[in-house]
Amino acid sequence: MAHVESAHLLELALGNAAPGDDDAEALRHVEHCDLCRDELGMLIRLVTAARAAKAVDLPIPPPEHIWLRITREVSRGRGTPPPQGRPRPDAAPGS
Repeated sequence: MAHVESAHLLELALGNAAPGDDDAEALRHVEHCDLCRDELGMLIRLVTAARAAKAVDLPIPPPEHIWLRITREVSRGRGTPPPQGRPRPDAAPGS
């Protein structure tokens, strides 16, 4: 069997395994393949850490003066005027 695709390993790490042949075959492969076993282990640790994260663990937006400097630098590189103010946290990217 070829290596298990990363997306499939992620589904297994998330606990989305189904009792079908594809998942059983993937898990059999992982038992014998160091590369896939290591990737699955890393993904399981990542999922575990993400599920244990608290609000205090999440990044905060930069202070206003940092945001203004970032937008000036990006705008200068593009040759466009800087946007006014800071983006809203609930605004979709590119809006």
